[in-house]
Amino acid sequence: MQRGRLGPGPERVRQALEARGFRHRIVELEKTARSAAEAAEALSCEVGQIVKSLVFRGSRTGRPVLVVASGANRVDERQVGELLGEPVEKADAAFVKEKTGFSIGGVPPLGHVEEPVALVDEDLMRYGKVWAAAGHTHAVFSLHPRELVEMTGGRVAQVKGG
Repeated sequence: MQRGRLGPGPERVRQALEARGFRHRIVELEKTARSAAEAAEALSCEVGQIVKSLVFRGSRTGRPVLVVASGANRVDERQVGELLGEPVEKADAAFVKEKTGFSIGGVPPLGHVEEPVALVDEDLMRYGKVWAAAGHTHAVFSLHPRELVEMTGGRVAQVKGG
């Protein structure tokens, strides 16, 4: 990937990966990967293999909550709140940028300004390879789902609505 063309986000992700012992290659896409469907199309993979890094706010504590979910799933906020023992609410763009350092559509699973509490969608575990955003809507990297657990410090859970 040509450094700098996409701004500092992908470089921050590369540094965060290396700091945790990962050597994943960041891939620059010609088309935007702002949504899971767009990313899947650009990568010629299933929508379920796309990792959506969704940021929520703890309703009582205000802490950032990261849910890395399969692109095929809709995350159930109530379920996430029950798993964490605190209701959560969708975070606005300003909160996401402040707590992660990244803009919505390019939020990676690691390298955030403030370390969030994290949950990893159990449905991602059925894939041998998944794709996550790398700090920009045109940058991604592939990894094994178990690596998501390791790099986020999250726990695997059912996060989709039933």
